[in-house]
Amino acid sequence: MIDLRGLGYVVYDVTDIDAWRVLTVDAFGMMPAAGPPGAAYDGTLWLRLDERSWRIAVQPAPRDAQVAAGWEVADAVALDAAVAHLEAHGVAVKAADEALRACRGVLGLVSLDDPWGNHHEIYWGQTVEEDPFRSPAGIEAFLTGPLGIGHVFYAVASAPEAEAFYRDAMGFRLTDRFAWGPNTVVFMRATARHHSIGFFDLPMPPGPNHLMLEVSRLEDLGKAYDRTIEKKIPIVNTLGQHLNDPTLSFYVQNPSGFNMELGWQALQVDDASWVVRTYTGRGELWGHRGDMMDDIADAKTGA
Repeated sequence: MIDLRGLGYVVYDVTDIDAWRVLTVDAFGMMPAAGPPGAAYDGTLWLRLDERSWRIAVQPAPRDAQVAAGWEVADAVALDAAVAHLEAHGVAVKAADEALRACRGVLGLVSLDDPWGNHHEIYWGQTVEEDPFRSPAGIEAFLTGPLGIGHVFYAVASAPEAEAFYRDAMGFRLTDRFAWGPNTVVFMRATARHHSIGFFDLPMPPGPNHLMLEVSRLEDLGKAYDRTIEKKIPIVNTLGQHLNDPTLSFYVQNPSGFNMELGWQALQVDDASWVVRTYTGRGELWGHRGDMMDDIADAKTGA
């Protein structure tokens, strides 16, 4: 079995790194950094959320894409067990060379693609900085540690098939679902965080839909919302709360055309008492008005 310790990092290729800096540093308050010790200078924007050398890497490129989601395991033994488990389930796994390990600032790394072409990395031994995290916007802290940095969400051809792959091959646990007629939304976890990964199979473009990060104080979320408005960053979902995970959050469109969610007080799950639930309806307690939820509502078929 694979014992993932949560979402550890995300890597993006981007065509407008300056616009990404406005979003991530100026509006959301992430800390720009030098990156891991082995990283060559190539114009990458390395972003810290905590004591780690980096959590988000924004690489200049001729295209816009999510390059990889990185999933942490405890050590080399855990990584070997993950590889054996994946290969037993027919998943092709590639060991990283020394150059990639140095670029990521980790001691061990393998990569794989899911059946829908989304690229993932599993790693251990990421570098830690002695200098404390200091947000240029005054964010007290992002919630990371044993929860992971947040979650990633994908549009796929079949959410039930994605659920089966990520449960059986990658070891995620099902948290809950939305049933929208013939369409399904699936939420899965690797830690106590309500979901570390999710999928929907609405008739929308496939691939990454959004990355979610969480701050530790309500005022930091509110101030980030104000800065987002002041900098005219497109808000695709206003402040609101989901029904199944009542995180207070808002969503923006990042400069590459997909989305980023910033939230506060995301639900944490107790495995000993949790039961899977199926939800219907719009899926919101209140708010979250805007293009993203409107597009999802329009894409529901037969709901």
